[in-house]
Amino acid sequence: MGALGGLAIIWDPRFSSFSPLEIKQNWIGGVVACYNNKLRFNLINVYGPIQNRDKALVWLELEAFLGNHPSEVCIIVGDFNAITKAEDKRGGNIKLPLTALDFNNWINKNSLLEIQMAENAFTWNNKRIGFCNIAEKLDRFFIHGGLSELNYTMEAKILPLSGFEHFPLQLNILTDHSPRNCPFKFESMWFRDDNIINLIEHLWNDSVLSGSKMFIVANKLKLIKRKLLEWNRENFGNIFDKKLLIEKDLKDANKKVLANGMNEHLFLKEKSLLSEYEKILSKEEIF
Repeated sequence: MGALGGLAIIWDPRFSSFSPLEIKQNWIGGVVACYNNKLRFNLINVYGPIQNRDKALVWLELEAFLGNHPSEVCIIVGDFNAITKAEDKRGGNIKLPLTALDFNNWINKNSLLEIQMAENAFTWNNKRIGFCNIAEKLDRFFIHGGLSELNYTMEAKILPLSGFEHFPLQLNILTDHSPRNCPFKFESMWFRDDNIINLIEHLWNDSVLSGSKMFIVANKLKLIKRKLLEWNRENFGNIFDKKLLIEKDLKDANKKVLANGMNEHLFLKEKSLLSEYEKILSKEEIF
């Protein structure tokens, strides 16, 4: 429902499941179950209405949902279309609206803990130039229930790219396990180079080894693995490093937009960086 088509929850069935419990016009609630670590929690995806009377109704609906699942951890995320304090807004009418009081009362009454974002910045910007520029913190993550029950570290952040007025948010739920070395994988992207098959044949046929047949096969595979990784760095580079650099540039550009408003230079720079980012994402999908 709405100008942009509505509200959705999308998940990757290889890693997790989502079972809807309740669906309303302005929110979807359900259970997320992860396969690899048995993590399980309720998730509510919210789009807060514009009108004050509609907001009050949504707060009551969410309160009822939480009341029906009192002992379960719940993550509530979305565009609440409401601020909690004057510092959540820059530009426009600086008077704190009455809806902020209602929003704060709802947060406190339901013992919601906000998962603070590292940037602690505005999440919405009208992208206008000069004194017409308005920015607000409308999008948030909340958690209901004990953090100890999850036994995970939670990290929220604002992603730097945005072709829209709202910046996308990301919540990482991290384990405390030490990272392990990733196993070697033959990347699909390598087939973009027509010489890959010839390279493998050359490495296989030109490597001269002595020993048992199994010894020769195992060591030829080790050689090819090492050479392919070297070849990948020379021909494709590290697209993930490139992605991080573009994200940093986007983040710097968006900080300037948030601080000073949009101008033609920043608009063109953001457009160029987003184009580069899309190219990186198209390559990343192949991996």
